[in-house]
Amino acid sequence: MGMQRGDIDYLMLGALLALAGFGFLMSYGVSSHLTAAAEKFSFDRLFFFKRELARLLVAGTVMAAAVAVNFRKLRWSVVPLFAASLALLLLTALSGTTVRGSRGWLFGLQTGELARFALVLFLARTMAGRENEMARPTRELTLSLAAVAAVTAAVMLQRDYGSAAAVGGMGMAMLLAGGANLLVWSSSMALGGLGFVIAALARPHIMARVRGFWMTLSDPGGIAAAAATADGHLRNTLSQVHQSLLAIGSGGPLGVGLGQSRQKLLFVPEAHTDFIFSIMAEEGGLVFGLLVLSLFLFLLWRGFRTAGQLGDPFERLAVIGFSSGIFIYAAINISVAMGLFPVTGLPLPFISYGGSALVFNVAAVGLMLNFSRHRGHQCFQTYARRINETAGGRRRDRRASLSRAGGRR
Repeated sequence: MGMQRGDIDYLMLGALLALAGFGFLMSYGVSSHLTAAAEKFSFDRLFFFKRELARLLVAGTVMAAAVAVNFRKLRWSVVPLFAASLALLLLTALSGTTVRGSRGWLFGLQTGELARFALVLFLARTMAGRENEMARPTRELTLSLAAVAAVTAAVMLQRDYGSAAAVGGMGMAMLLAGGANLLVWSSSMALGGLGFVIAALARPHIMARVRGFWMTLSDPGGIAAAAATADGHLRNTLSQVHQSLLAIGSGGPLGVGLGQSRQKLLFVPEAHTDFIFSIMAEEGGLVFGLLVLSLFLFLLWRGFRTAGQLGDPFERLAVIGFSSGIFIYAAINISVAMGLFPVTGLPLPFISYGGSALVFNVAAVGLMLNFSRHRGHQCFQTYARRINETAGGRRRDRRASLSRAGGRR
């Protein structure tokens, strides 16, 4: 097979740089009014800006290392990395730092981000080249499902249900791409959904978010009135969504101008993290919002296109997992800002202020760029055809077995 070695996917790199650049610009405009008036930030308007710059430099170094490393020589480290990340998740759930109700930080590291990164590599290693085994209830399928369930449950123990849903969705998407048995896959999805329902019933703030989401869908124009009469978690949820929609609506087609947002003045909560898309849409309008969404869609497409050109099944599955995970996080964040998904607290990849998420997302894209060097002439259709042929072969084998059994009778 001819190989195009040495050429990374520059279009994918361009999408990443554009998103990171937007995040860098927004880090000052969205947060400067907060830091300039707060003693804990030393009244420094550039507090978040300088910290974001430092984190971008760290992330850039990490990405450069991820692009340059020969990961084929490091695959032995995938299992220890996954085991360590799972242990850190459990340790964080027991003794981590609580931020906004979620106990997800340990020594400044958001361990859920490490676990998401490690889960992709572990699933890729477990499923690589084993389409036949994954199509039946075998050890490989059981181990893959157990890994997804373990990480999802551990993140839920941290009371971070939004991240748990995103990680679970990413893991199940990878299993589907790896040729998992559809009956087992569907049953696992149903059980996972049931688990989230039980968790929501046990947590008042989760129920409030679900109720707020339903009320927003059923009567968008009545959110403000409902928030005024509600109390507790429901009032907070409705107020957050109401202010977010006001920001998006105020932007119109072209926005009010960079740095001119009014909703960021303590109206929209967590304007520099969870609801940064609302401020971007207010300042840049519909055009800017669609541009950001298009960049995430483009990054997903480049990931799947690259995966279809890779002959190595480990690299192919890892690229599918990384690109799917980034897009799922982005889709949930943007949907929350638009009132189309319950409030979760997930950051917008590469744009929201933060350290752990930025570093591990950039590391994921770095590995995708690394693997893109190994693209050959194999296309995605060829890979899909091979899975279909495998499934067809299993059906023919079953028919032959039934025929032989009938002949013996």
